[in-house]
Amino acid sequence: MQLPISPNLSSLTRQEALRLWLSRNGLTFSELGRRLGVTPNSVSKLCNQETMPTRRHAQLVDQGIPAQLLPRAQDIKPGPKPRDLHEQFMQAFRG
Repeated sequence: MQLPISPNLSSLTRQEALRLWLSRNGLTFSELGRRLGVTPNSVSKLCNQETMPTRRHAQLVDQGIPAQLLPRAQDIKPGPKPRDLHEQFMQAFRG
């Protein structure tokens, strides 16, 4: 049975509120990992980031976890990060 989110959770960080919600609902990162087919460490890492892939976000919401307790759903393209303009200018100037 899923318990509602209590208003007194507002003083907690999102991560603390998530852990409390999981505890109150009898879920662990191990159990969620088993359900998603990943390791408990993977679930923990996903839940402690600022964002998580939309596919994993949807899977966790499907498990009954309130979306507001999860990191923002966002797909980030793999590969090198864009350089800042100064670095691009300096590299073009040198080369």
